[in-house]
Amino acid sequence: MPSDHRLSPIPHIPNEGYECGAAVNDILLHRPDFSTPKKSSFKRPSAETPGCVPQTRELEALVTPFLPRVPRRSRQHKGLDEHDQLEPLDEENLDPGSFDLVAPAEKVIKQYSLETRSELLFSTEHLKEIFRDPDFLLQFMGFMNTYRQASCSILIYYMDAVKALKAINYSNAIAESLEPISGFDFTVTSVKKTDNTELEEKARLAFDALVREDLPAYITHSYIQTVSLSIQRRITGTLPSHLREASEGLAEVFCLTDPLRPDNPIVFASEEFHKTTQYGMSYVLGRNCRFLQGPKTNLFSVRRIREKIEAGQEHCEVILNYRRDGSPFMNLLMCAPLCDSRGTIRYFIGAQVDVSGLVKECSGMDSLRRLANKLEPSETPENGEVMEEERPRDELQELSQMFNLEELDTVRRWGGRMRKENQDEAKYGNYIDGNWSKPRVLISSGSPDGNAEYGGLSHGAGRLSGIYENYLLVRPYPSLRILFASPSLRIPGILQSPFMAKIGGSNRVREGLIQALADGRGVTAKVKWASKTDLEGRNRWIHCTPLIGSNGTIGVWMVVIVDDEAPVLPSRRFKMAPPVDPNLHTCALTNGGRDASVKGGRSSTASHDEIDRSGSPYSLRIE
Repeated sequence: MPSDHRLSPIPHIPNEGYECGAAVNDILLHRPDFSTPKKSSFKRPSAETPGCVPQTRELEALVTPFLPRVPRRSRQHKGLDEHDQLEPLDEENLDPGSFDLVAPAEKVIKQYSLETRSELLFSTEHLKEIFRDPDFLLQFMGFMNTYRQASCSILIYYMDAVKALKAINYSNAIAESLEPISGFDFTVTSVKKTDNTELEEKARLAFDALVREDLPAYITHSYIQTVSLSIQRRITGTLPSHLREASEGLAEVFCLTDPLRPDNPIVFASEEFHKTTQYGMSYVLGRNCRFLQGPKTNLFSVRRIREKIEAGQEHCEVILNYRRDGSPFMNLLMCAPLCDSRGTIRYFIGAQVDVSGLVKECSGMDSLRRLANKLEPSETPENGEVMEEERPRDELQELSQMFNLEELDTVRRWGGRMRKENQDEAKYGNYIDGNWSKPRVLISSGSPDGNAEYGGLSHGAGRLSGIYENYLLVRPYPSLRILFASPSLRIPGILQSPFMAKIGGSNRVREGLIQALADGRGVTAKVKWASKTDLEGRNRWIHCTPLIGSNGTIGVWMVVIVDDEAPVLPSRRFKMAPPVDPNLHTCALTNGGRDASVKGGRSSTASHDEIDRSGSPYSLRIE
């Protein structure tokens, strides 16, 4: 206890006449230390203590004046002062704010939870929200028709089962509206409601199958499109400046596993993999990737990844993983087998992208945003739209929304005929005429909204989706030979061929690329990609990431290849004409003048191949 809080000095009590005087002085002079709890060595003298006579009253009278005054507890007996008694608080008239130490928050805001949002993303409610909106449903059905044709049968089964149930509901609504008629006793009793529990159960099981298998594939496909565009812009340097820092390491999280070893352990991993997962190299290498799973990881996602790897097929999945500190993150995982020249699977390459921000902001997933706004209402929705209350639908409206084109045409031609006398059948015609020539249809190729660049999940063996469709795995310097290639680049003779043989263009770019690979530094370069049919090469970006082994050295390079966003000429066999000299109209058309113009064109063309080095701490940029 601080010295300024000590008690006033206590006079020394003489020991004369009291055999226990020394013990009393020890009590008064005892100064307990409140900083750290200590067990006092002092023992209270008892009647059995030799040489101490228990003179209680005289001892108490002597010691009491020097002790600090301690308030006594209130006692419920007569004779106490009214201020010493405790009265119960009146809870009704008590202000709850009187207990506040700080100003209370104006409104309690529910904290965002990525685990909760992940469950909502893959939930039954999310797919129901997709089926409620015709635009969302059209996009989902377009995806199913293009990339999940094997699951279209269960989708059609569910739609027909729901249509049958809605027809039953409409028939029940008509039956309930029947009113009794006087004079006819049989109309007095109401008709029993018709139900079909077996059909309801079959529809529920079909919907659960769509939620379990097809909704995750649709979500994964949507995020692949968003992520691929961001990674391509980052590699090509066209990403806005305010997003460049946040995208560092976005295309550099890789790991390589060996399926020929027990439990398919990780044998190489990039530095960004360790930074993203927070697990060190000594822990990661030699282990299966399941250490990233946690309490809220979707078990169906784990099963799909395991089955695809056991079957030797590529796969993409959005899965909830956990870092070493226990914090969750949404992982867009893209894995593919790596085959040698004989087609034997030797390794699996895994590319990971943290899409937690996309899930939080519901980017590219309007159905999730609408569902989140319903379940997590806020004063101002994120997208600024006002949520309107859904109007109650009658049974006929719900049933009519399930009709296909043939059924709609039948209703248009024959509906209400029994209630009209003169029907002109030719008046209705077929649904092909008039406005019926523009029905909603499923798109068999391209995007549901008609975008020709609508990419999809990969179908070829060993192909990663989106931006990772073109990749190579290259041995470290000085070999730099191509070990594995994606199906899009797997041409005869490419395996075990020199990687630098594919790099054309300026020698300065080639030298800078070789130096970066020799130094073990990640590098992004704009190169001329040469081929047998195009020796000059076309503009491409290469994004090289080293994968580190257990000994701390580079085991292999992951090289992602991206086409340049600049427009490519239809034919590269013809050289561009030299620029026209602006002073040509003042000069005579002589050979010397023409030579000068050509020389000027050559010099301007040669200056285009200069190298631009960036100061990024993560990688080297060569253009």
